[in-house]
Amino acid sequence: MNDIKNSSQDKINAFSPIEEGENKPKQVLELPVIDKNLPPVIREIVSNAPANRKLPAFIASLAPLCALATRIRLKYYYDSRPSALLLQVLIEGNQSVGKSFAADIERLIMDKTIKALDKEQRRLEQEYREKKKRRKANEKLEEEPQTTIRVIPPTISKTVLVKRADFYERNLGDVLTFWMFAEELAQVTDAGKQGYSNLRTIMRTAYDFGSLFGMDFASDNSYSAIVDINICSMFCTTPSALDEYMDRKAIEGGNITRCILCQLNDQLGSDGAIFKPYSEKQQKIIDKTLKSIMNDTYTAKGTLKPTKLLDMSWIDTCVRSWCRQKGHESILTGSNCIDVFRKRSSVSAFRVAALCYYLYQLEGMADAKAKKYCKQIYLFMAEYIIQALIKRWGKTFEDLNAKRYSEQKTSHDPGIFALLNDDFTRDQLKQLVQQQGRTTPARMFIYMWQQSGDIISIDKDHFRKVKPKKYNIK
Repeated sequence: MNDIKNSSQDKINAFSPIEEGENKPKQVLELPVIDKNLPPVIREIVSNAPANRKLPAFIASLAPLCALATRIRLKYYYDSRPSALLLQVLIEGNQSVGKSFAADIERLIMDKTIKALDKEQRRLEQEYREKKKRRKANEKLEEEPQTTIRVIPPTISKTVLVKRADFYERNLGDVLTFWMFAEELAQVTDAGKQGYSNLRTIMRTAYDFGSLFGMDFASDNSYSAIVDINICSMFCTTPSALDEYMDRKAIEGGNITRCILCQLNDQLGSDGAIFKPYSEKQQKIIDKTLKSIMNDTYTAKGTLKPTKLLDMSWIDTCVRSWCRQKGHESILTGSNCIDVFRKRSSVSAFRVAALCYYLYQLEGMADAKAKKYCKQIYLFMAEYIIQALIKRWGKTFEDLNAKRYSEQKTSHDPGIFALLNDDFTRDQLKQLVQQQGRTTPARMFIYMWQQSGDIISIDKDHFRKVKPKKYNIK
């Protein structure tokens, strides 16, 4: 364990920013495992990426691969129920910085797999709609096709999403993972302005396997169901679009902590990033691995394969150590964002490590070597995720947290009686009543307090508090 920590420390140290005033080029952050030792598919993608896009290429390949591996189940150390490979990735960069590489990776993984299956399913839906449009009056149609669509656009409405999720269980008997991709996050925010398609709440539950979302309508034209919606997503975004999407509600509600944020910080005047084309050998490895994942999902008849529980208990000590280390760091610094961000940063990093372990198994790598690499990947990704969250939203989170604490702290009203000195005058009481905006006259307070034995009169205009009574409550 100590060897793993030490071997990853040099990589983690790269997160430290360059001191202000140092005239040095920005260091390219390197993955903890060299290209040739990465898992299949990821290895081919990263190997063909230029130096400043290797880490972004690695991150961009994670969510689509997790969406494919929908039958894998995991046991995370701090969770009592099983989890799945569910990741939400954000690729952030300025205009024309070259975020299109993520779309190329998405097409490489999805076009021949679930997109191909969806094409057949969507054609059935379209044919049914056309028949319905052409039917004669009182003509009966066959039942609506029970399709299983997995690739969904960011503009999808909640009703359609619930319906598609329910069709999984009705047709296949279990849940599957949706895939959502957008080359422009503005698609999501623009759709969100129409209340029916605001998916922020669903995206929070979609990160956790077994979290239910329900809709219940009286109208026959709508769709009612309580379903487990699981979504893997990847959105490319500019900083301004991300600010609009991750508003105060999203920051305080937990949307940010469920994301892996990858920022493209190219140097001023840097050349465009050019990816090498895949060789015939590389393409065969990619196709073979993707086919193996699909074979772990569907039978030849199109039914679902049984779920596969991936034993990840060997990484529990590593997970516990990192989480405790960050917890101790939050105590020393007094940072609430470190304490909050560390938890899901670890969960996402754990899922990344689990995906890599699964891919290593598909290729037949020796178990000891696969576990060694996966521990290094977990430590690196846990640190990378939390540092990206702190850099992007740490100050905003702390400010919102401080404001909420201040409001809660000052919201307690001790009351008129508690604000008075032990000895007080009638005029002091009148002034306090006015300051506190009370409508009850001062003389009424004096009368009631005298009747209850809380004060005694010194003279006409001077009063003294009496020691509070003790009540025996049984």
